Amino acid sequence: MSDFAATLPSHFGLTGIRAIKERGYYLCKTESGFYKIHKTHENHQQIRLRHALLNQLEMLGFPWIDKIMLSTQGVPFVQLGRETYVMSRHIKGYDVNLDCLQDMTLAIESLARFHMAAREIELTNGLALDTSASLSEIFAKNSAFLTKTTKQTSKNSRLSDFDVMFIKSSDRYINQAAESAQLLAQTNYDALHATALAQNHICHNVLKEENLPILDGICHVTNFTEATVDTQITDLASLLRRYARRSQRDIPLAKMIEIYDNIAPLPHSATAIIYAQLVHPWQFVKIARQYYSKKRGWTPAAMMSRMTGLLDEQERYDVYVKEFSKPYLL
Repeated sequence: MSDFAATLPSHFGLTGIRAIKERGYYLCKTESGFYKIHKTHENHQQIRLRHALLNQLEMLGFPWIDKIMLSTQGVPFVQLGRETYVMSRHIKGYDVNLDCLQDMTLAIESLARFHMAAREIELTNGLALDTSASLSEIFAKNSAFLTKTTKQTSKNSRLSDFDVMFIKSSDRYINQAAESAQLLAQTNYDALHATALAQNHICHNVLKEENLPILDGICHVTNFTEATVDTQITDLASLLRRYARRSQRDIPLAKMIEIYDNIAPLPHSATAIIYAQLVHPWQFVKIARQYYSKKRGWTPAAMMSRMTGLLDEQERYDVYVKEFSKPYLL
């Protein structure tokens, strides 16, 4: 391994044996096992906060996390010149398979257990997680964006292929945004959100397959860089939405909600709140925002491909989601 990689574990009190440069991090073998070391753009306060959060989760009975290590200086990072490095446990498992009932069961069960532990977090030394905006605010903001962008784009004299596709589809998604807002307004979501903020409920917010590795029959939860205080139903709905978008949709949504509810009891209005989030046009808004703001990774071909893919599978997604709503929606 390189001299640089060889010295990194020593800053955390470990002797490096071997290091492999992976995408975004070094995988280091030490006499104490495997660890990840990666460069981060988080500030020191954010890293301290994440370290405190993970310690609390472990103390509260949820140890299946990529806990951050302390350096020899007693802080959860190493500063080398202008670069900041963090060392964490390496969960040597495989990414959850969305099309496997057993994997999804393990993932939902772990999410529920994480949420139960993350309702008792008490961070000290002035550390405080950011709070997420309410769904009511987000839905309103996204709806306004779609309406405004459709009007502005329609006025253009020279339309790109993406513009044409966006305009033809926008009415459908504007209606979905309005429907989701109406559904949400009929629940007690705002009260639940206020309670979550008051009681410091923690959400993960990035429940991708790679952040849910399975090892020895246990689904771990990793990468807490986007964790915030929020209504935990939002986390559950986010994972279910990812399942509905990226799987063969063989598992009924109601079954997965039941698995979660058996461990972390849901409020009476949870199914309606989840349905509202599943109806909301998150992906359409995301793609349109990226296209019209030309954010990182933007290319006309890439945006067209993503939009085409979304539109092509939208009907199947809608059928799957509405099937869930029939017996369970309030």
